[in-house]
Amino acid sequence: MCETALQLWDRKLTNALGGNFCMRVGEGELLITPTLMSEGKHCRLEPKDILLIDYEAKILEGEGGLSRETDMHIGLLRDFPAIGAVIHAHPQNGMVFAAYEKPIPSVTEASEAQGAAGLIDFAPTCTPELAAAVLRYYEARRPLLEKGPLAAVMRKHGLVVTAPNLNAAFAFLEVVETDAYCALHPL
Repeated sequence: MCETALQLWDRKLTNALGGNFCMRVGEGELLITPTLMSEGKHCRLEPKDILLIDYEAKILEGEGGLSRETDMHIGLLRDFPAIGAVIHAHPQNGMVFAAYEKPIPSVTEASEAQGAAGLIDFAPTCTPELAAAVLRYYEARRPLLEKGPLAAVMRKHGLVVTAPNLNAAFAFLEVVETDAYCALHPL
């Protein structure tokens, strides 16, 4: 997870305004990055920074505080067994689509099976309403989760990508970011 955090920063897949991710590690438990992962640490995490929590958001191990997006992460892992990892990020090209509230079209073969990264209904950042909007989006697309990763645009906020495991979520985030770049730079 520490290496993934560093890669998110170094590859401009998130910025200093935010980003966080989690992965399921056991029945009712997940590992999640701490608050201020980007702003405070520029994604240079140590193992002690990663938090082990339960579905009640109780910290079982680790140092630091919970991300304000914890409810979204818990909901996705709790309610969707096909999801094993969630990345919320602010990628450089994908943020253009988030800012202008547009879906990211599928323009490469790598994203063809999952289609466009659609739009999640607007809700203010870091609120229970945003977590609920994300869960509604994923519920409407539950059958797609069995096929693999899924991405969505959080209006005016960023992206959320889910997959069976963290490596697949990271890889699909890069695929969607490539689609965003290609869509912004037509020939």
